[in-house]
Amino acid sequence: MPECACGCGEQTKKGKYLQGHEQKLRKELEEKVGSLQLLSSLVKVTQKYAQEQMGLTDLGRLVKLIYSKE
Repeated sequence: MPECACGCGEQTKKGKYLQGHEQKLRKELEEKVGSLQLLSSLVKVTQKYAQEQMGLTDLGRLVKLIYSKE
């Protein structure tokens, strides 16, 4: 059986998440970053880096800026 993708360690019978665990994971990630808007910003800057639209120095600067807004 696959393990729940939220990181809880529990086994799922089907699917990636146990019931409610997808929302639990989203909430935990949002709280770690500070808000849903900041989480969105973090995803956007890492996408730009992955697509080679920004360098590592700029990525680091923007990630620090995002986390400083907590």
